[in-house]
Amino acid sequence: MTIWSCTKKDGFVSDNVGGNQIANGCEGAAYPNWETSKHVLPYPVGQSYSIGLSHCSGTPHIEGLPDQFAIDINMNVGTLVTASRKGTIMFVEESGLDYELPNNIVVLRDEDGYFLQYHHLTNNGSIVEQGQFVEKGDPIGYSGASGEAGYPHLHFVASRGGFEAPYMSYPITFSNTSANPFSLIQGQTYEALPY
Repeated sequence: MTIWSCTKKDGFVSDNVGGNQIANGCEGAAYPNWETSKHVLPYPVGQSYSIGLSHCSGTPHIEGLPDQFAIDINMNVGTLVTASRKGTIMFVEESGLDYELPNNIVVLRDEDGYFLQYHHLTNNGSIVEQGQFVEKGDPIGYSGASGEAGYPHLHFVASRGGFEAPYMSYPITFSNTSANPFSLIQGQTYEALPY
């Protein structure tokens, strides 16, 4: 088994917390201004969750791979997940069981034509249907541990050029939480504030 992690050469800024390297975004990536970001956190206002893996913080979130800019949000099975932007639901898979394949996913195409992917939802955990239009903050499903998830979490990633692998992820920030100039940081907790 190969374990990947970012090194200084891979281009991330890190803090040494208790001897562990914590990625603070991918150095050299063009992060949008978080204060004017079009994205909000993918969970309801008033809720707070901690971040597992984030940008350039370990397999499969490493530079050059499709999920380089993915974010794992630690959530219990059955936690409400909401739309980060308004758009149209392009794909829904919800037949997988937790800790088994397939990976349950909802894909939203936002108003700029990019794809927001919500992975590892629980069995029958989608609230939306393909073709449905949703507004920012609308409920779209319930988190889980389907697919190859080793623990319950929401794997959230924004992609361009499609949503089927291999896609190209891109960095996003969130306007309705504390400062996140390099997006959400591994090990930190973020509250969804009103927008």
